[in-house]
Amino acid sequence: MAIITARNNKQQFPVKASLHSLLLLLPAALLPTALSAAETKITPLFKTALYSYQIETTEPDQSDDGTAWELSPGLVFNRQSANMQTRLVWQHESIAYDDAQRDGRSYNEFQFANQITALNKRLSWQLNAQQNYLVRNSRLGIFSDKITGAENLSKANSYGTEVRYSNSPSAVYLTDIAVQYRKSEAATSIVDDSFTNFDTDTYNANLRLGTNNRGLNFFWLFEASLQETERDLGNNISGSLYNIAVGVPFAPNFSFFGRIGAERADNGSIYDNSFDYFGGGVEYRFGAKSRINLTMNRSDSNAFDQKTETDTYVASDFLLALSRRTSLEGSFDRRYFGRTMRLSGKYDLRFLSVRLSVSENVRTQNLFDNELEDLGVFVCPDGASDFNACFKPPTNQYVPVFGESLQQVSINNAELRQELVKLRTESINIAYSKNRLALNVLFSDSETQYVETGAANTNQSASVQATWLLNEHNKLLFDVTHYNTKYITELRTDKNLSASLSYLRTINTHSTARLAFRRLDRDSNQSEFDNAENRVWLEYQYRF
Repeated sequence: MAIITARNNKQQFPVKASLHSLLLLLPAALLPTALSAAETKITPLFKTALYSYQIETTEPDQSDDGTAWELSPGLVFNRQSANMQTRLVWQHESIAYDDAQRDGRSYNEFQFANQITALNKRLSWQLNAQQNYLVRNSRLGIFSDKITGAENLSKANSYGTEVRYSNSPSAVYLTDIAVQYRKSEAATSIVDDSFTNFDTDTYNANLRLGTNNRGLNFFWLFEASLQETERDLGNNISGSLYNIAVGVPFAPNFSFFGRIGAERADNGSIYDNSFDYFGGGVEYRFGAKSRINLTMNRSDSNAFDQKTETDTYVASDFLLALSRRTSLEGSFDRRYFGRTMRLSGKYDLRFLSVRLSVSENVRTQNLFDNELEDLGVFVCPDGASDFNACFKPPTNQYVPVFGESLQQVSINNAELRQELVKLRTESINIAYSKNRLALNVLFSDSETQYVETGAANTNQSASVQATWLLNEHNKLLFDVTHYNTKYITELRTDKNLSASLSYLRTINTHSTARLAFRRLDRDSNQSEFDNAENRVWLEYQYRF
């Protein structure tokens, strides 16, 4: 459960000074533990590609035809020791065109992550940074890329750090303490995307304390969270929440269960919210870890400056660990904005895996873009540019080895800005791998409400990635994505489709070649926004 609250720019977050101290002093204490023997791997990359494209314009019988040449050196750096892991992926792209309508451009993108651990990995310090180019306003083209849509891209930078202490999962008492800082910046695109440059700083502190075994004579859990977001445009946003839960067994597998908590959310303006609640009920435990509780609750809420009388509602929290391969965790509750649901589930077989996620949260929209869903089941080598190089692990206990990481899944936002939004996302990821076929399917449905302006968007998406191994050196890759985006306040609906088919040839252990075709299509209920593109390209990549 997460929360956001906001205050006037002149007010200061009470614990910000303490967060600064922790983020500076604890990492310094961890540095000596990182100075040990390590395995290092440096992989230079080089890619070149020749593109030919045809863009269909709104004028009948006219098209924008051209070719582009890309040169792209890169580097993948990995370093791993007993207490430190470092990963850096850097890529430079230079693109030249044969037509006078477009100027050649260069881009630098990178992803950096570093983690140092101590106390048998209970204490950790993480650093991360990235630079990439994003579409901030999907009205200009949700599939815009560097080849034919560079004018719609915004240069985005973000970096952050986290210090966390988390004791052993088998310990009698649960202890999880974390403080984080993240900075996000985005520049205006060449074509005006209706948004200015923005700069956002976010501070977080999270705490969880309690008993690990809910079958004890008495169990308890305390959770708290504090957050402040500083925006260079608009008021600062800050938030807090706490929840206390206790249980007392009264029969085998049954306990009396009670809880009390509060949540605050305020943006220094009309979005001033509070929610206080308490309740009690019964919890039932079964199996090794499974549990479900049902409580009757009473609440006092103040939402959007409107006082609401004490209300009564039913809530539930559950963990269903049905087997080693199947689990479902979630809750049905209420917050200051109404009913809310959270779900996280997984199902694993040798050849098939499923991940389910339902979440609902309130924060500035650009922070959601920095959060990648851990729905990915496939493991990819660091520096992999697409699904082609990824594989499904043989077991669900597989841990990515040196130079590998879990495939990350991100959901495209309709827009990317500093405004405070309420975002609800439902997604399911299905992965299958057997013999020659590898298949990854993702369905997502999201609703974004801009609580400070009243605007709203919905976005339904579906994507399919598949590879078919023809033989040891030849492979086919199919990739299709569809977005159905509704800009509700503008009465506009766009149906976006991207479909590509690639033939990949492994020349030797270092080099690969690709021949690919892609079709982009946008069908809008406002015809002036219709467009389409055909593209074919030949690509060569060498890994030193």
